[in-house]
Amino acid sequence: MASILVVGGTGLVGSVVVRAARARGHEVRSISREIPASSSPRFVPDVDYRACDLYHATQHQLGENLQGVDIVIDCLNGVSHVAQAVFRVGAAQITDAAAQSSVSRIVVVSDVGCDQSDFAYYEAKTDQEAVYLDSAVPTTVVRFTVVFEQLWSIAQSAARFRVIPTSERAQLQPIDVAEIAEVIVDAVGDAGPDEIRSYGGPEIASVRALSQQWLAHTGRRAVLVPVPLVFAIGRYLRSGVNIVPESRRGRTTWQEWMNRTAPPQVPTSTCGPSPAPNGHEPSAA
Repeated sequence: MASILVVGGTGLVGSVVVRAARARGHEVRSISREIPASSSPRFVPDVDYRACDLYHATQHQLGENLQGVDIVIDCLNGVSHVAQAVFRVGAAQITDAAAQSSVSRIVVVSDVGCDQSDFAYYEAKTDQEAVYLDSAVPTTVVRFTVVFEQLWSIAQSAARFRVIPTSERAQLQPIDVAEIAEVIVDAVGDAGPDEIRSYGGPEIASVRALSQQWLAHTGRRAVLVPVPLVFAIGRYLRSGVNIVPESRRGRTTWQEWMNRTAPPQVPTSTCGPSPAPNGHEPSAA
């Protein structure tokens, strides 16, 4: 078993990676800005949680956190400008400290097609990857598509205004975070040169179809408004680089995840069109 440091181990993906690694018997340490309360759903027993602000951390502090660690898994994420700066600075900090420690491999969590988009977030992720891939420590980059929790959150936020921007042309390939976490932990056993891998969920559907499914499942009413795929994020979706039809992982579909996570609701409003008979209606465009 390996000794693993999960950077961002209290986040959406990081906390699930921590749980998956512990379930396999690995010794796990997590660093994040705050230590989760034992009552938090993201708290995992028998994990060495440590508080560390990567943006301001010294090499001495990072050296202490990396002491005795075999593998680093970087699960940092966030869409703010500060978070994007931490992608770059944190990667540089970690690679410098890792090169002077016992770390034999770094696994980096990233996004499918990030290197083919000029959207600021994806540019920051591409820069983060480059720092790791240019370092002295062998690196595996695990890119994956949008996870169900993100899709749900986007749809929920948009539906508050009873209008969901959508697109028939833009396609998504959502994946279960628990299933991609297993793939990330698998990479702990990698050996050899640097590698970049991309994964998506088992089904591909348009943003409109996924939005219809969400509306039908939640009982919410909202108007699905087609939007042009312009600007950086629109170009990214229009190009199709956000999906990987040839690399599907997991078995959980969007409908199955919703059934497991939130019981279906009966519609409570008459605002907007009725859901399609097939039960299809979230939004991510």
